[in-house]
Amino acid sequence: MKTLNLTVLAVLAVALVAGGAALAPAPVQAQAKPIVWNLPTVAAPTYYHTVNYNAWAAKVKEKSQGRMEIRVHPASSLYPGPELIPAVLDGRSEVGTVLAAYLTDVLLEMGPLELPFMTSSVAEHKKAAMQLRPFYTEMLAKKGLKLLVISTWPSQQIFSTVPIRTVADWQGKKIRVYGADSANITRILGGSPVNIAFGEVYSALEKKTVDGAMTSATNAKPMKFFEVAKYLDYWYLAGASQEWVVANQKAWDALPKDLQQVVLDSLKETNLEEKEWAAAAAFDELARKQLPELGMTVVDPPKEELEKARKAAKAAWDTWLQRTGADGKRGMDLALKALGR
Repeated sequence: MKTLNLTVLAVLAVALVAGGAALAPAPVQAQAKPIVWNLPTVAAPTYYHTVNYNAWAAKVKEKSQGRMEIRVHPASSLYPGPELIPAVLDGRSEVGTVLAAYLTDVLLEMGPLELPFMTSSVAEHKKAAMQLRPFYTEMLAKKGLKLLVISTWPSQQIFSTVPIRTVADWQGKKIRVYGADSANITRILGGSPVNIAFGEVYSALEKKTVDGAMTSATNAKPMKFFEVAKYLDYWYLAGASQEWVVANQKAWDALPKDLQQVVLDSLKETNLEEKEWAAAAAFDELARKQLPELGMTVVDPPKEELEKARKAAKAAWDTWLQRTGADGKRGMDLALKALGR
């Protein structure tokens, strides 16, 4: 009996060496490749959007232990600005940025706060935007998008090759715009709107294809606009310009539940939303101080001229309401209530 037991033990030992894995419980199958989501943005590589999005991506990779990666593509390197919304709508990018600048016929009703002269500071814009979160969530969901973050660009001004100090100075000026609303206010003030992608603004100013370009003053340094435009006209066309970080709903639903939680937890741990708004305000303030150092002249239109422009802008609001229907009216009412008007 003792000899038999030793023989059995010897056979088992050989089995374990030769193919013992067959006797052990099967391990959980590892994910072969990481799930990769692409996040395109128009922001420059050094701009705060890109920095913050890269920090979020790094946290996702860390918390998922390499099972998921979010690859950030700055400076329109994956898609030009106007393609950002279509790309995330049809799933070419699993996660994307919906910029207020590119709200046209699609999602236009999300833009009541982006109307000209609706807000006059980043802080005012943020206060109202946070109150409109349920409205934004609903409008995006209708298009198959999941809202992750309400982000923002700083206040919107005008880079120009000649100073634009008065409403009369707008007459005949070719101004780069970024959507229907900015085009409307340009026409109302006597200018000629020119739709140009963000990545082409530098060359348009350099070649004098346009006399001016609407965008944030904070782009002077990272986009080197100071090289081709010597004036920054502070018309405060918008207190901020929103950007919504969204996921394609089908891509989100296909993501394992634990990775969905990783994405959401990573947003919280990197404090992405708050960092975006804080950076917008800080960059706005810093940009104005840096402009003279970059060789630019700051132009502050007189108060009476700003008031003329604000009154004229109401016509652009009416056009927007006509185009956006019931949802636009509801969004407008929510915006005015949030702003205490």
